[in-house]
Amino acid sequence: MEWYVFAFACAIVSSISAVVEKKTLIKEHAMEFSTVFSIFNFLFVLPFLPLVDFSVLKDPYALGFIYAVSVLGGIAFFFIAKGVRHMDISVVSPLLNFGPAFLLFLAWFFLGETLSLQQLAGVMIIIFGSYLLEISTKHPSLFGPVKKMIHSKHIYYIFLALILYGFSSIGDKIILGRITPVTYLVFVHFFIAVNFIVLIHLFHNGFEGIKNGIRNAGKWIAIVCVLTCTYRYLQLQAISMAYVSLVIPIKRTSTIFTTIIGGGLFHEDHLLKKIICCIIMFAGAYLIIA
Repeated sequence: MEWYVFAFACAIVSSISAVVEKKTLIKEHAMEFSTVFSIFNFLFVLPFLPLVDFSVLKDPYALGFIYAVSVLGGIAFFFIAKGVRHMDISVVSPLLNFGPAFLLFLAWFFLGETLSLQQLAGVMIIIFGSYLLEISTKHPSLFGPVKKMIHSKHIYYIFLALILYGFSSIGDKIILGRITPVTYLVFVHFFIAVNFIVLIHLFHNGFEGIKNGIRNAGKWIAIVCVLTCTYRYLQLQAISMAYVSLVIPIKRTSTIFTTIIGGGLFHEDHLLKKIICCIIMFAGAYLIIA
């Protein structure tokens, strides 16, 4: 099967996951959600244990690398969760399309994946579409969105998360040259769960917060976990077969589905304008991967 089949399937499942996640985070604390989510994720990948290559336990470099990626990915997920909880999903989702811009540079620098003029044009179109998304009736001037972004800490959470996700995606590509996607999926979810259990004890209310998360939103978190484990596996399969700088932009086409479904579901404002901006960014992503 071709890599782009896995990538497009990842995009579809990812969009559904984002909508369900937004529904859950409306009432759930981001730290409680992230911790319960990480624990459930690990439990859901346990059936894959018979397929895991446990010889990786004898490779300190691989284990250390997987743990480092788990830290980057875990922190990035928490920042995205905070952004999703406090912002419109049809704003957060298109902003995630800045990810390919960061990733293209990182992939060129660390992996030697070459940027073409067409890919650079695609990056600029994505940035342009994301900027247009920030222009609203409340900020009609050209530099209105810049002022809004400067004063919004949640915007900074999103961009910091994109940088961290960029580095974790580079790590995905590197480590998948040494181990199988299933082995990586199980170990990285184990480390992420451990990391969040430690964090919730340090910065929140520990096991009480975990119990609250399960009691308040356990069913919805479980659904998000199933969807997330599915799209992460599809993404890892695609990355193991092709350039990471090609896979991630295709994954980000989930923006269109997320914005249309999520914006309509949550009755968000200026939805038509946001959809048009998503289409512009999708055109940019197309130029990157064409």
